[in-house]
Amino acid sequence: MAHIALLTIPAYGHVMPTLDVVAELVRRGHRVTFATTDRFAHLVAPTGARVLRYESSLTPKPRTEDPPADFAAWLPLVLVVESAATIPAFEIGFAADAPDLVLYDRTVYATGRVLAAKWGVPAVELFPSFAYNDHWSLAKFLDEENGFSEAHPARVAFREKLAELTRAHGVPAISPADFAVGREEFALAFVAREFQYEGDTFDDRFAFVGPCLGDRRFQGEWQPPSDGGPVLLVSLGTAFNDRPEFFRAAVTAFAGSEWHVVLSIGGLDPASLGELPPNIEAHAHLPQLTVLEHASAFVTHAGMGGTMEALHFDTPMVALPQSVEQAAVANRVAELGLGTNLAGREPTPELLRDAVETTAADERVRSAVAAMGARVRAAGGAVRAADELERHLEPAS
Repeated sequence: MAHIALLTIPAYGHVMPTLDVVAELVRRGHRVTFATTDRFAHLVAPTGARVLRYESSLTPKPRTEDPPADFAAWLPLVLVVESAATIPAFEIGFAADAPDLVLYDRTVYATGRVLAAKWGVPAVELFPSFAYNDHWSLAKFLDEENGFSEAHPARVAFREKLAELTRAHGVPAISPADFAVGREEFALAFVAREFQYEGDTFDDRFAFVGPCLGDRRFQGEWQPPSDGGPVLLVSLGTAFNDRPEFFRAAVTAFAGSEWHVVLSIGGLDPASLGELPPNIEAHAHLPQLTVLEHASAFVTHAGMGGTMEALHFDTPMVALPQSVEQAAVANRVAELGLGTNLAGREPTPELLRDAVETTAADERVRSAVAAMGARVRAAGGAVRAADELERHLEPAS
């Protein structure tokens, strides 16, 4: 059996997709060491993996304002700085027990490549959202290559820091182009191929396994309304969710309606929403899979994890993206007829109510969601992911 290292960033959208894969690998007898921060250790421990705790340089909760116009220009530098800060800690953590395989999230591309090269072991890139190749990447979608001059201070500092990192560790150089796209021999994407942009251009180096949805009892329990009314889930995810005015608009939109509305408000003070009518409930945290199983519509920030979960349960979506990557997901939802994209529009009560009712009643949307849901469920999830990883381990063994 193999010893497998898993490296990612401390963010729900990157940790959650991996948990059931790790649990499946452990169930099959492999040893997994999962590097994470104190914030996520309690989620990782039940998988059976060894938790390697470390300190991250990344902000645990991003600011909730819209990202600045040049956010995408600075992000690569931020990620390389994180790699430079964490690689020494990971080398110490694995010094007495080097892994046979490195699984790394695409956000820590430099970390994964440097450590795999130093340890002389194979590596697999993990895409919690869309996968990248020469035909499609988030950079291309955002037209970053034309939007920022190579003389931009962030780009200059990124190139210098990336070159400095590989020189310091004595490993082959990583080009900015490879950093942007990824050149690993094998990759797992937690997306259905049919949802992936340019999905037919990805060769057999990529396995599109879809969402890995296992035991989520740790998230608590939830019961649907006894009257059998339609359920609407409203969530802006775990990062850009400090928007009381949005949730108040949702309360106004559906107060006294036929909809039973479930608000997932994170750390927002419930008092900021005022008194809630009987058909609306608010939760800091809830078992999202359970709610989606009963939901007739989902107002979502269009994070890839929640989007795949919605499709798994054939739930139409109204998308309100809060970041540049979520904008790509929301665009794809609309492009495939799986829901409505409200990007760039003020979510007034009238707009929210109209978008939800129109989307939920649209037969074409429901049919498209059901068809895509079948493909998402057939993608294979954690079992297929583990199968693919074991096949990748065989040549190394």
